[in-house]
Amino acid sequence: MLNLYATQIETVSLHRVGNKHRAEPLFLSEAPYRLNDEIGGLLKEYFFKPFREKEENYYCFRHEADLEFHPVYQAACQVFDNPGRLHEVSREIARHLFSQSNHPHIKSGECYVAYLTDVMLDNEKTDALGIFKSEVKQDFLQFEEQGANLDMLVRQGVNLNRLDKGCLIFNRERENGFKVLSSDSNRY
Repeated sequence: MLNLYATQIETVSLHRVGNKHRAEPLFLSEAPYRLNDEIGGLLKEYFFKPFREKEENYYCFRHEADLEFHPVYQAACQVFDNPGRLHEVSREIARHLFSQSNHPHIKSGECYVAYLTDVMLDNEKTDALGIFKSEVKQDFLQFEEQGANLDMLVRQGVNLNRLDKGCLIFNRERENGFKVLSSDSNRY
């Protein structure tokens, strides 16, 4: 059983992963994102909500030859062995996602890679690696005073009520490919 109530986002790195098929670029941030309490709280709800609302069907990483050849498994091992390397490893994860973005239906979007602590899994505290992606942008109205009138501006942004894709890789059962939960708003 998963309990994310006390979970903390220790660090998060943010990148933009385009679609190579459509000649969209890869943008890698130079440094981790500087979290504050307001953004941290919003991101916790945004990242974790899909995992609270669904049945817990755990997966694990596999590779036909050996797990040492699975790039995301290796990235998770590096982070769990040294959480201080999260940003460096997040850049590798974003590059891997970009290299796999060859199908025309894969949408570009922001990729968030987060190191999580105090995750309660089966009544035991553990840490986790979260990989999330926001793809769908929605229009919203922003209001601005213009002299004696109120003006409406149309902006685009991410709806914090709907995470497009995400996975949680728990620092459990490493030898079996870790325990992994995934979420996809497309229900794939």
